[in-house]
Amino acid sequence: MFKRPSFSTVVLVCLFGGVCVKNIYTYIIPLEINLPFLKSLNPIQAEAVTFGDGPLLILAGAGSGKTKVLTARIAYLVLKKSVPPENVLAVTFTNKAASEMRRRLFSLIGDRAQRLWLGTFHSIGVKLLRREARAAGVGRDLTIYDDDDQLSLIKQAMGELSISEKTFSPKAVLARINQAKNENIGASEFAKDARDFLSERAARVYSLYQKKLREYGAMDFGDLICEPVKLLRQNPHILKGYQDLFQYLLVDEYQDTNRAQYELTNLLASGTRNLLAVGDPDQSIYAWRGADISNILDFEKDYPDSTTLRLEQNYRSTKNILAAANSVIVKNRTRLEKTLWTENQAGETLLFEEARDEYDEARRVIKGIKGLLDGDRSCSYRDCAIFYRTNAQSRVFEEQLMREGIPYTIVGGVRFYDRKEIKDAVAYLRVIANPNDSLSLQRVINNPPRGVGKATFDRVLALGAERGISLFQAFGEAMESGALNKTRVRGFLEACEGFRKDIGRLSLHELALRLLEDSGYMLMWQEDGSEEAMERVENIFEFISAIKDFESVNKDASLSGFLDQVALISDMDTYDDAPDRVTLMTLHSAKGLEFRAVFMAGMEEGLFPHSRSKDDPESLEEERRLCYVGMTRARERLHLYSAKTRTVYGETRYQMRSRFIDEIPPELLTMTSTEPREEKRVYTDEPYYTSEDSQAAAHMDDTSDPLPWKVGTKVMHPSFGPGVIKERSGQGPDAKLTVNFKDFGVKKLVVKYASLSPVR
Repeated sequence: MFKRPSFSTVVLVCLFGGVCVKNIYTYIIPLEINLPFLKSLNPIQAEAVTFGDGPLLILAGAGSGKTKVLTARIAYLVLKKSVPPENVLAVTFTNKAASEMRRRLFSLIGDRAQRLWLGTFHSIGVKLLRREARAAGVGRDLTIYDDDDQLSLIKQAMGELSISEKTFSPKAVLARINQAKNENIGASEFAKDARDFLSERAARVYSLYQKKLREYGAMDFGDLICEPVKLLRQNPHILKGYQDLFQYLLVDEYQDTNRAQYELTNLLASGTRNLLAVGDPDQSIYAWRGADISNILDFEKDYPDSTTLRLEQNYRSTKNILAAANSVIVKNRTRLEKTLWTENQAGETLLFEEARDEYDEARRVIKGIKGLLDGDRSCSYRDCAIFYRTNAQSRVFEEQLMREGIPYTIVGGVRFYDRKEIKDAVAYLRVIANPNDSLSLQRVINNPPRGVGKATFDRVLALGAERGISLFQAFGEAMESGALNKTRVRGFLEACEGFRKDIGRLSLHELALRLLEDSGYMLMWQEDGSEEAMERVENIFEFISAIKDFESVNKDASLSGFLDQVALISDMDTYDDAPDRVTLMTLHSAKGLEFRAVFMAGMEEGLFPHSRSKDDPESLEEERRLCYVGMTRARERLHLYSAKTRTVYGETRYQMRSRFIDEIPPELLTMTSTEPREEKRVYTDEPYYTSEDSQAAAHMDDTSDPLPWKVGTKVMHPSFGPGVIKERSGQGPDAKLTVNFKDFGVKKLVVKYASLSPVR
């Protein structure tokens, strides 16, 4: 079969033949094609779009126009090569991306775009299964179960198998099953490989779970990929039909495919072998969802006759931003060589600032946003985005933005105080503050499960109405009378009474943490052990930190006062419908987006890169890719921030700035830091102390000194700023200080909670 010469070959022939470079398109793209959209392509994009037959890998760097290339390629196939639209299969990873691609194609090929096989892997899988319902053994009225449906069915299966949810978390079992389906491992194969106690139980659940799915005429998302693979393998004539149907296959975000998606793609492409895979291994950040980066790294091994093109020209960012991003990602060993470049201006250098703590960090970010808007009238809030590694980091930014009256929106998540685990924690505290708050009690009485079903709840509710007492008191009386005999309910009531008994004797944040622990709520998430559960635990500890911060600011801190503040924060979010807002999001949510100015917070070892990557080189490389993704979202300005100290799990820790900062060449950074950049850095997960930090810590904790915090000492507080110690009682970390702050007046603080530092 004739294969058209590469673009680079044509260029050489033209140059040696004396043809002007600007006229090269006359040779590579004949004028009679009359496809105006080809004229807007750069040379490499044009080569990709007009490529002949055979496997093609396009390494598309950030901001290099891959969507433009994909849509132009499809239009070229339909308009120039006269390929019927129904013979083209294009796979995207989100419905939004599919809709955008179809919208663009309508403008290029008109109504023919409707006939394309265009959608996500899951939507393509559903379409294929419905077409082959009889052979696949499914009904045409197939129901697709979401995550909640899956979990309910898992619990049902565990109940029938007499597997206690107290011993095995249903979510943990579901996570095992979903991971198996990502790798296209069926129930029987999973059972053969089960080696440990949890895997053996999960295998039993997996088998019954699949049986029930079939009984209910349902499939989960994993089945929508695994079942088509199974169908095609077991029915060679059906496979041959689809191989003939799909003359050209295009797969976007190839680096994010899992094993099952990879196998489905290769089955369908093994006919014509006209597979175009577009992706960027440098932007592979979803391993925790099952994505397998080796799929794109091994493309040339899977298809030895393939051609690889690199889209390296970036149309988004400045030269300085790209140079900095390249300097970070080049440290990864598991990648395919590619270097982004741009014809854009050099732009400003990146800004790195080291803050005192997370509050100072938030203030610096907001100051940077304000300064940007003041200096450039064409810039607005919508042009600015704040990125962070974990959802728990959003709380401080939300509070500070609301205090400043700056509108914001959160992408890829909910506001901190609207998250389920935080609403649950607040409901626990409301039950303490107001025993008549039946709504809050309904939320927490069976959360975690305590065996209180609807019938039981209704009986206790009737008892309370009959006796004229609160629902909380009714539960107590039901337990005392023997009408209700639930050990976990007794534990919940005792945890609440213990909180009330110790109010005034212990701090609010200590009481709140003990309540969530004694009630079993914290244990529920910790035993789950999934990535999502661990993030919920982090958010709960951030909630405890919020209570601690409230106590440090308010002299007579009370539970009702804190709950009032939480209610005001929740109700003050009046900017949701405003068109001009600062965007807050995790770095994982930022992929595919771009902003004029990006502010990346929490650039610290143990946070970013995350501590979970400590002993795993592959995880560390994914963290670096995540940093690269964040940096390449910025068009004109990129600001990076770290905190010298940060409150984590209710404890103030000394932080070491991220290695990613030190991987950026000094000439690309304008730094505001408390330590010299040239200092040799050793990266560990242990708290990092500068010499100044060590002196301050010793000054705070050395109880051998009779007066570690002497009257007259100048100090600095993260919220109150500079002040002078006026009075002191006690010693060591439990010492109580009376401090006169310059801008906030006199405050009484306890050393171990105050986050004070002496002013040298």
